Amino acid sequence: METNRIDKDFPARFLTASIQELVEFFNQSVNNRGWTSMRAVYDQVLIQEFMRRGIDISAIHEGNTTNFTRTVVYDKEHNKLVIA
Repeated sequence: METNRIDKDFPARFLTASIQELVEFFNQSVNNRGWTSMRAVYDQVLIQEFMRRGIDISAIHEGNTTNFTRTVVYDKEHNKLVIA
């Protein structure tokens, strides 16, 4: 099934992306009112990749909740995402 293949492509795409590309992927999801299970998987895998890299995402993520209402930038000095 095509959907399963696409779901499996997200981790590979994010694994090879630069931090700036991950930030751009996140910012593309900001205020996107569309919602599908595919988007949920995309967003979840994206957040997991930030965490896997040890990036502080507390500005947008708390517990199991991620806020997609504001764009972010990467603060390299402190290895964290900050609200733009």
